[in-house]
Amino acid sequence: MPVSCAAYGCSNRYQAGQNIHFFRFPISNNELMQKWISAIKRKNFEANQWSRICSVHFTAQDYQVRPGAHRLLLKDNAVPSVFPSFPSYLQTPIKIPRKPPTLRNCCGKDLTVNQLEDNVNECDDMCPVSNFKSVEVQTDNYYPDEEILKNKIKILQQKLRRKNKKIENLEDLLSNLKNRGLLEDEPQTIIASNFKAQY
Repeated sequence: MPVSCAAYGCSNRYQAGQNIHFFRFPISNNELMQKWISAIKRKNFEANQWSRICSVHFTAQDYQVRPGAHRLLLKDNAVPSVFPSFPSYLQTPIKIPRKPPTLRNCCGKDLTVNQLEDNVNECDDMCPVSNFKSVEVQTDNYYPDEEILKNKIKILQQKLRRKNKKIENLEDLLSNLKNRGLLEDEPQTIIASNFKAQY
């Protein structure tokens, strides 16, 4: 049975020598498995012992640090979170941590603690910055991996070959009709007169 990724829109399959790893669903940990299934956003998906998710869908923080090891291992609580094939409204927002609030001198004076105590009434503009919630940034600029682009190129090349074959067949048909005497004019003039709207 070929190994392929179960994530929505992912076409990664196992190939020897590639740098993509595949991980089994955590069937023994039902709570974690539900998180994985929820993360891949596939309707009516049921994971089994052959279901896999590729390493493209995990961040560097999801892996165990094992110096010198060749095999990647996920942390016990790792959940797939990177899905470049998802539409933008399904993308998980990235949280950017904020700096802790600091005192801001709005008067334009540099004050020491002693001066601050003396000048509390004088400078009421000195205030702590309110605590901000983390800023969420939606990433619309995702880059499909090389495999997806190769597949698109392959599909476009197939379409081009089919179009060229169709043109060749139509040219053969026109020359055949002309040889049988079924065409009175040159094929170009017939096409031009009948299909002017398309030119």
